[in-house]
Amino acid sequence: MTTQTPAYPESYTFYYPIEVRFADLDTHRHVNNIKMLEYVETARTVYYEQAGIWDGKTVENMGMVVASLNVDYVNPIRFGQPTRVGITLSQLGSKSLRFRFQIEAEDGAEVFARGEVVMVSYDHAEGHSRPVSAEWREKLARFENNEEFLA
Repeated sequence: MTTQTPAYPESYTFYYPIEVRFADLDTHRHVNNIKMLEYVETARTVYYEQAGIWDGKTVENMGMVVASLNVDYVNPIRFGQPTRVGITLSQLGSKSLRFRFQIEAEDGAEVFARGEVVMVSYDHAEGHSRPVSAEWREKLARFENNEEFLA
């Protein structure tokens, strides 16, 4: 196991369990790096639903696009390892949302990957960014228990 000082929080607002499938493995018999990003995307969209900023039904009302993605791969995930993704909103800008994530063992004892994704609030019909709505700010502040997001 690689020992590394966490660059991100050791606990997250939201955790999503991941079932590692055999089809997720690469020729090295561990989870492919792209599959890890799929785990993060799945967890992030469930986070949106739980926070109340997306109904989970249509892409049109999601209202965000990925602007930046950074990931550090720390340890391989093997088939059958109980795994989860932790997500927290670390910064809420006027138009952007910065999420930190960590893919880890179900008990949090081993880190597989960590990073951050910057999402931009986006009007798909108009084709450009837009300010994060007051409604989203309120819901995210409540979900994250962080009143600073209301500013």
